[in-house]
Amino acid sequence: MSSARSVCCRILAVVLAGGCLLAADFNRPDPAGFTLGKTTEQEIRQRFGQPDGQATGQVGDQTVLVLQYTHVETVGDQVAARAMVYTFNGGRLVGFDYSSSFAADRTTFDEAAAKQIKRGQTTRAETLRLLGAPTGQFIYPSAYVPVPGRRADVYSYTRTERTSAGATLDQVSRVLALVFDERGVVVETSLVTTSTARPLQ
Repeated sequence: MSSARSVCCRILAVVLAGGCLLAADFNRPDPAGFTLGKTTEQEIRQRFGQPDGQATGQVGDQTVLVLQYTHVETVGDQVAARAMVYTFNGGRLVGFDYSSSFAADRTTFDEAAAKQIKRGQTTRAETLRLLGAPTGQFIYPSAYVPVPGRRADVYSYTRTERTSAGATLDQVSRVLALVFDERGVVVETSLVTTSTARPLQ
């Protein structure tokens, strides 16, 4: 895992482990409202306010800044969360992602459909038809795109719930990343599922 990608995971894990954090709610942002390589960090901060967390990481010799916005609600044993991640290089947006476990806008994807994607053959148009709109998009230099000239679509989902004893939070995350070359053909795929249990503090 790249240092930039691990930064994103650490921020989200810390926020979800807090469980009781109730930052301001937000809706899923329209990707048309962002332009990778052009939208600035200042524009994102003006639009969404102070982030709940931020950290820096490295992609090769490039430094990236990650801003995290999260809203969490606990109902019984269920912990629903919305999270937005914005990644910048040189003050310009190079990636964003959104995930939600709320019923109203839950982000999920069809893992069976994802298995139909073939490296070196499947085009971006075909992946969009199979999986729908991605939750995130990235360009170089970012966690999913360490090579210039490529771009990535990301499909993210996280589910968190309290154990029956109420002492820990069980979290399951699934992230599908599809990397495309300059022709818009898939050159790399990864499907990562992580499961963690974190004590409530």
